[in-house]
Amino acid sequence: MADAAPAGTRAGRVLTRLDRAAHRRWFLPALAVFPLGDYAVPVLPNQLLLMGVSALHPRRWRSVALTFVTASAAGAFLVATAVQGAGPWLLETVGPRVADPGELREAGGFVTRYGAGAVAVLALLPWTPRAAVLVCALAGIPPWSIALAVLAGRPLPVALLAAAGATSPRLLRRSRRLDRVLTEVRARRAGAEA
Repeated sequence: MADAAPAGTRAGRVLTRLDRAAHRRWFLPALAVFPLGDYAVPVLPNQLLLMGVSALHPRRWRSVALTFVTASAAGAFLVATAVQGAGPWLLETVGPRVADPGELREAGGFVTRYGAGAVAVLALLPWTPRAAVLVCALAGIPPWSIALAVLAGRPLPVALLAAAGATSPRLLRRSRRLDRVLTEVRARRAGAEA
């Protein structure tokens, strides 16, 4: 009877699968699923995934960053289109799982004052601007305008996180969580190569 693989963390299992597929054609599209779906179903901390993949494959950090930025803008477009097409009942149904109501109120005030520019500013933060995208969609701002605002704001934080993952693995290891996940993935990689 074969030994079962160690359970590990969810992030470690995801990174291990992505690491094994890193040289396949479908790697970047598979990676894009995470930031694309982060607006509707936050499954995995995308910052951890971005930095982890960049640390494991430092030569590809630019293409990984470009994938995250493009997928994030596409996700914003799709969510805004869905909210505007389905109406507010969709937000009432899935809204509490996607964004905190207090966060929606705060983003609402910011968006009311600054419009789609608020999304571009909030997209400069390391995390996905879910609440701002939802509020902009409810305010009737065109989905393409929301996507362009996300596309304008996301490159800086995504590139910084990806570059940090690729160039500073020792610095990243100071984070216990990231160190544990990277150690798990490298151990599985070494076990597969043996």
